Amino acid sequence: MPEDPEKQEVPESEDSPIMTFWEHLEELRGRLFKAIIAVVAGMLIAYFFVPYIQEILIAQFFPGGSSTPLAFLAPTEGFVVKLKLSLVLGLIAASPIVFYHFWRFVAPGLYPKEKGFVMPVVLTSTVSFLTGAVFSIFILPHATNFFLSFAVGGIENTWSFGKYIDLVVRMMLAFGLVFELPLIIYFLVRLGIVSPAFLRKHRRYAIIILLVLSAVISPPDIFTMVVLAIPLTLLYELSIIIAVVAHKKHQSETQS
Repeated sequence: MPEDPEKQEVPESEDSPIMTFWEHLEELRGRLFKAIIAVVAGMLIAYFFVPYIQEILIAQFFPGGSSTPLAFLAPTEGFVVKLKLSLVLGLIAASPIVFYHFWRFVAPGLYPKEKGFVMPVVLTSTVSFLTGAVFSIFILPHATNFFLSFAVGGIENTWSFGKYIDLVVRMMLAFGLVFELPLIIYFLVRLGIVSPAFLRKHRRYAIIILLVLSAVISPPDIFTMVVLAIPLTLLYELSIIIAVVAHKKHQSETQS
């Protein structure tokens, strides 16, 4: 937190009493419940659009329609796939509400000026997440072509549609989360937790951590890990530039 002596007080406004540990837990429970309700509502609506989404995925990533190497390999696979796509689409549709409740839960721990960041941060979080998810759409065709290229020597590609959807979902969620990196760093800089100098000094370690992170959140293969690591590294460099701007604002506010 800033070192301004005028702000050496509990980061609560006068009309917001200090909450106890159990009150924070109750607040968290309420926020989670509302976020889950939003996701479930989005999931129920998305359920009716899943067949169209499936057709789009097949048409875009496997040109040729009925010649695609996809199959249901278990009796319940079609139903499970429909539920997965509904859940992911519901999460994407409800992402503004989910981010809103997350940042509203964090807000009581902020100073009055910092609380003004909440709505811009909610909007930016949503846009960043959706941008990452859309970006993954452009990567997936290259990923599928890469995997299809291993069918040599008379080996025929017959993919489980459920496994393919798992790949789609993990890529979308992974890139959506990765694109939150500049926002997270901006927020940390505005709070005075990190600085541009700190980010530059520990660039090497950060890149190693990002590579490990890309290996953890990406599907288990080298191709998608590398593809995910590249934007992660670029976003970290972009975050340093954003951090410079945020740090100047932070200094000007603490000096005023």
